[in-house]
Amino acid sequence: MQKSIYAFQIPYVVQTKDSRYQYEETSRTICPNMVSEDTDQDMIITVSSTSPQDLDFSVLANLSDDFIVKASDQRHLVATPSQPIFYSFRFDSNTDSVLLVVNSTDLICMTLSVQNVSCPVVDLESNVQYRGHWQTVTSQGGMLLKKTDFPLGLFIVFVVHSDDSACSGSKDSTVSNRNKSISFRLEENISDQTYMMASLALLSIFVIVYVLAFFLGVRTKLTTMSVLVSPVQTPLDEPTMSNIDQIRTWSADSSLDETDIDMLPDLEYDKELFRAKPYLFVSDLSKKDHRILAGKAKLYYWNLITVAIFYSLPVVQLVLTYQKVLNDSGNQDLCYYNYLCSHPLWILSDFNHIFSNVGYVFLGFLFMLITINRERFSTQNNKTHGIPNHFGFYYSLGMALIMEGVLSACYHVCPSQHNFQFDTSFMYIITMLSLLKIYQSRHPDINATAYSTFVALALIILVGMVGTIMETKAVYIVFTVIHISVCLILTIHTYYMGRWKLNLGIVRRACTNICTCCTDPGSCWPMYPSRFVLLTFGNLFNWLLAYVQLTRHSVNFGTYLLAVFMVNLSLYLMFYIIMKLVTGERIMWHTFFYLIAAFAFWGGSLFFFFNHSISWALSPAQSRTFNQPCMLLNFYDSHDVWHVLSACAMFFSFMTLLAMDDDVVDKERTTLAVF
Repeated sequence: MQKSIYAFQIPYVVQTKDSRYQYEETSRTICPNMVSEDTDQDMIITVSSTSPQDLDFSVLANLSDDFIVKASDQRHLVATPSQPIFYSFRFDSNTDSVLLVVNSTDLICMTLSVQNVSCPVVDLESNVQYRGHWQTVTSQGGMLLKKTDFPLGLFIVFVVHSDDSACSGSKDSTVSNRNKSISFRLEENISDQTYMMASLALLSIFVIVYVLAFFLGVRTKLTTMSVLVSPVQTPLDEPTMSNIDQIRTWSADSSLDETDIDMLPDLEYDKELFRAKPYLFVSDLSKKDHRILAGKAKLYYWNLITVAIFYSLPVVQLVLTYQKVLNDSGNQDLCYYNYLCSHPLWILSDFNHIFSNVGYVFLGFLFMLITINRERFSTQNNKTHGIPNHFGFYYSLGMALIMEGVLSACYHVCPSQHNFQFDTSFMYIITMLSLLKIYQSRHPDINATAYSTFVALALIILVGMVGTIMETKAVYIVFTVIHISVCLILTIHTYYMGRWKLNLGIVRRACTNICTCCTDPGSCWPMYPSRFVLLTFGNLFNWLLAYVQLTRHSVNFGTYLLAVFMVNLSLYLMFYIIMKLVTGERIMWHTFFYLIAAFAFWGGSLFFFFNHSISWALSPAQSRTFNQPCMLLNFYDSHDVWHVLSACAMFFSFMTLLAMDDDVVDKERTTLAVF
């Protein structure tokens, strides 16, 4: 009885979008009748031609003895654009899922397709993407196959492309001979027990961290805050008589909203006297009512929560839509997974990379708990001693760390070129908030408002998006000019401790100083030599960073932009620490421990970050060449390790900021230098 008709032509013609290829030889695997595979089947071959002349041809039919593969098999084959090949696999009763691993010794583009047992098999370049799960492959590919998706078995189909446009974007063939050597194997996937143990192991790490934090004093008074100094109010701290009654309307522990903050009286500086002083102390920049500054700092926290809610909800909806489209269409080029270490759960294709972000959430909450504890015992109401600590910045950092975990998890639902910014947006926020917190420590009265900060962050994210979409030489040149200009402006601002203002007089004075330096080099010695040397080093480092990226283009624009922020945060933190030591302050042992732990975790995490298993800046097929097997508990790969280590690195970085000035808590602000 006739089951099906299978037809193809000679010469075999492949019509792509831009080109037409013709092959004089072809071979095809005839789809077997899998339902009655134990019975004999007859095959009728019919040949016809429209040519008016006689043609010579040859037909050879072979019975394949290696068509059926098993989970333990390793197979080698050679396929061409006119000779696609496929094999059959059926799950046994003890196997629920297998990992298909494909390797090739060349970079010729092909499509790997896995289809349910059904005839006819779609094995042409023009139609292979219309059925089953498929992905483009050059030298490496992988696919997790579940028994629930293929209950009757499956076909593994290899279709070599006539050009490489589907894999690299270029239609020019990299080689004239399109014979592709392929090897593949099927490995049994991890068991449910291994899956559960790996998940619980990661959770256990952070549970242990919470337990250690509890016993090390999260719920007890910090020893460094045990010295409480009685506040002594100086005349400069006293409010004017006309404002006393207004200030008394708010109790010391009441919460202030934005209207209350605006109604509180502010203090006007004698700007000429302020600019005339050669050296500034923290007392010169901590004259405003502490409730105004604390309230403004907490606005960062509430603004951050608002931004997080309105940013994350559409993100969740979008990535779940991407995941649904991938599941429905079978197009595994939509998402840039590490297919050699990608463990699904429910509708999620890559649960382990989502779950490994749990560290950001756990440590973000822990940092907020530590901040609450420290705020309880702080000497914030003391107006004469220590650095004014406005804890809104710290709460914002903790919440930003939590949101980094949430949005990184969203990104890993379906990582791609279109949603990379989900993974980096809150890294920009964390970096900016850290920079502002360091600056605020010595400049409590002068700092950016929450509104202007988040507007600036929106512009930064916009620059990152435009730079990634339009990654051209011109974009890099424009960004470099902006980058260097901003560095110079901030350098001048830091050198003069916020007292510099661009106007005609400043320009005239600068020109005069330059002329004086040229005629009398001995007069060019800077007023603040330590600050001058450190800021010069920082600028040179930024210039070197920009030069390397312009000439070598070592990383994509999104990574480069984030690197600029991270490098400058590290430089500013080093500047702050060195200036503390130069001015006679010290780093306490627990702060030193946090700092060393932060650098150690950053070093380890960056190693695994650059040992990446995907690259969304490339095509899906090129990204798969970076895929690598799981390296930890047969469940986590190098990027999962990056998630865990970077979460710890950020946590200890925040702890460093929180404890940086514990050594001066009992020192008068009139002795604490501004830098």
